[in-house]
Amino acid sequence: MIRTAFILLISLCSAAAAQELIPYNAGKWGYAAPGGKVVIRPAYGYAEPFSEGLALVLSGGKYGFIDKKGKKVIAPRYQSAGSFSGGCAPVKSRGRWGCVDAAGKTVIPFDYDELLPFREGAAPAKKDGRWGLLLKDSRELRGGRYEEIYPVSEGLARVKVDGKYGYIDFSGKEVLPPVYAEAFPFSGGYATARLGDKYGFISRETLSLKFRDYISIGPYSEGLAHAQTLEGEGRCGYIDKEGKLVIPVSFAMCASFDGGLAPALKDFKGGWGYIDKNGQTVIDFKYEQAGGFRGGIARVTLGGRSFYIDQKGFEYKK
Repeated sequence: MIRTAFILLISLCSAAAAQELIPYNAGKWGYAAPGGKVVIRPAYGYAEPFSEGLALVLSGGKYGFIDKKGKKVIAPRYQSAGSFSGGCAPVKSRGRWGCVDAAGKTVIPFDYDELLPFREGAAPAKKDGRWGLLLKDSRELRGGRYEEIYPVSEGLARVKVDGKYGYIDFSGKEVLPPVYAEAFPFSGGYATARLGDKYGFISRETLSLKFRDYISIGPYSEGLAHAQTLEGEGRCGYIDKEGKLVIPVSFAMCASFDGGLAPALKDFKGGWGYIDKNGQTVIDFKYEQAGGFRGGIARVTLGGRSFYIDQKGFEYKK
């Protein structure tokens, strides 16, 4: 009974996710249901995917938010904005950043030079020229001394100080000191980093790298990281955290897996497409640019025009 209820819950969640509206480009931006039926007529200069029931749109040179019926819940009045996450959206007004809730009420004052969306209860924020980690519950800025700071992943935020990267926790404590020449977000307990000219994987408990023989290794995501080898004119493939080659080195360029698919470039004369974790082509190599899949959709560019596609390759454009 419990197992049946669990399967039913998963099915309902999947069905709900499948009904999410998708940005649709017809010269102006609107929204379509899965399969392409336009639900919100194209009337915007730009549109983001829905997040927490609201979508960021550009109208008259200003940013605001609409609901799934196309109603302007928060009127376009901001210079810039980010999507909703954790119950609020970062917005910019009169040159300063703050955060508003779904009713448009200011929940974090406009005190910041820059403010990114909340993730895991914290958001990177810049004040007086330095970055720190803003905790939503306490509204306290932790750290506040970094050159750069990135969104939290698995409880840690990547920071940059004196040109080197490390990681801090929610208290602002440096869990992994800033000693790395390059570093990426944590995923599945591991992160890719470069120490000197050597790439490898680190964990929260590991300060040193398990070195791997590649000239570069990308972010570790969904159990794999794209890696470039010295052999074969610098071709790209995918490895696991042990350094085992899972997808052969057969691409000109690779990007991270997201939603089970990864953007890849067969050769520099062709376009970007998408492969699965077996290295098989799922979406043809034809795009000038290709982003990762989030919520089952990815943003691509073809003929100088940007639009979204789903994981079957259906293009949401006119």
